[in-house]
Amino acid sequence: MVVQVGEAFLALVDRALRHHKLSRAGREALAVIEGAGKPLSPTAIAQRLIVTTASVTSLLDTLERRGLVVRRPDPRDRRGLLVALTPDGRALVEDFLPQVVALQTAVMAGLSEPQRQQLIKLLSTVRAGITAVDADAVVHDAPPRGKPQHP
Repeated sequence: MVVQVGEAFLALVDRALRHHKLSRAGREALAVIEGAGKPLSPTAIAQRLIVTTASVTSLLDTLERRGLVVRRPDPRDRRGLLVALTPDGRALVEDFLPQVVALQTAVMAGLSEPQRQQLIKLLSTVRAGITAVDADAVVHDAPPRGKPQHP
């Protein structure tokens, strides 16, 4: 259920922000760079987005073509690059982030403040469980599926 709700919310955000003509990955990359408050290496961006550096390279190519980011040599590492927002990229982030917050607020409007606090606490517990689980062991020990009961 948690995954389904998260996916439904992300689909809602995608539909609502389609006028920006920017993919979810593009929005997330711009937000990561903006949130860092300084230029980031492509590797750091990939780590924060939990994707491969190859995926980030392609994404950055697209964002750079659109004039939203610029790649510059890293002054501390001749082999490295740093990615920074352009003024257009910063303006776009300033435009869409409040829209995402407004969507979150609208979606949560049906919950009272105590319910919202309880939901946050429960989701924090789930997140802690995700961090603590040994996924390989769980998958290894998973029982086989029983025979489906079809009429």
